[in-house]
Amino acid sequence: MKKSLKKILFTVLTVFAVFFVVACGNKEDAKINKEEVLQKSAEAYKNIKSADMLINLKMEPKKSGQPMELAMDVSITLEPIAMKMSMDIKDQNVKLNSFIKDDIMYIQNPIDNSWIKQALPEDVSNQFKNMVNSEDETYEVLKNNLDKVNIKEEGGNYIISVTKDTDFLKEAIKKQNSKVNMAGQNLDLNVDNVTLEYVVDKETYDTKSSVVAFDTNIQGQDVRMTVDSAFSNVNNIKEITVPEEALNATATPAN
Repeated sequence: MKKSLKKILFTVLTVFAVFFVVACGNKEDAKINKEEVLQKSAEAYKNIKSADMLINLKMEPKKSGQPMELAMDVSITLEPIAMKMSMDIKDQNVKLNSFIKDDIMYIQNPIDNSWIKQALPEDVSNQFKNMVNSEDETYEVLKNNLDKVNIKEEGGNYIISVTKDTDFLKEAIKKQNSKVNMAGQNLDLNVDNVTLEYVVDKETYDTKSSVVAFDTNIQGQDVRMTVDSAFSNVNNIKEITVPEEALNATATPAN
């Protein structure tokens, strides 16, 4: 189970590293001011202090092998940083509940429902904070490649997408992942064929949903990874509450 702590941190931070690269940022409307939409989206993102997220992560092998799909129900606050997550590993009948609060990570053993807690290493905590404060970098990346960014209006939303000539996104994801450098874990994702689409509310400029897909190599296997996220309850989460039985669990050493 100790190894699972780092594996779960790996999964969570990888997903968030990819998400934070694109989160602030079909007939395309030539009247839309792309830079203005991206700027206001980035400004709205800066004001997010809490949110609920439903995240589906799918890894499909390019050759042989079974696809893997994770569903994550996440609640997060940024001031202070705290998170509640329920992760369902589909087709394996495994569900993991976890919390991060006050720089401590709590994970429920899916076999006997007991809890394990472990201090979150300071470098991991700092890396998470760096990721959630990266909206200015993201805005600059998209602003400097406006010719590759498509924006259209659909209903009461802007649909922002990048589907061609996406090498600049490869570099952005690589740079973002360089901030996630956990000992014993390889988070240096080399990605290719990146595509993204996200939906921004036309009035508030809040991000409603996003889909990011890319090719990468995980544990020696070439896969197509798709991260599909939906956001709700923005700025309405007052506090993440850790269950009493988790708080009372025996602490596990970090190494």
